[in-house]
Amino acid sequence: MIDIREVVEKSNLSNIMNKKWAVKRLTINLTSGEAEKLEKYCSSTGRPATDVIRELIRSLPTEDEEQQT
Repeated sequence: MIDIREVVEKSNLSNIMNKKWAVKRLTINLTSGEAEKLEKYCSSTGRPATDVIRELIRSLPTEDEEQQT
């Protein structure tokens, strides 16, 4: 498994994780395949891994959203 910090460092994005607005730091373990997929996606889109992961988290349904429908 690969630590997300390795992915971020490889992408030269470690400075993004040190932003003052970061409320909580999260470490996740990825398989090599997952890390490679994330790296490829970030490379092809030019987006930082942190932004991609945040977007995916924001797209998750929550109970509040489910009750509104």
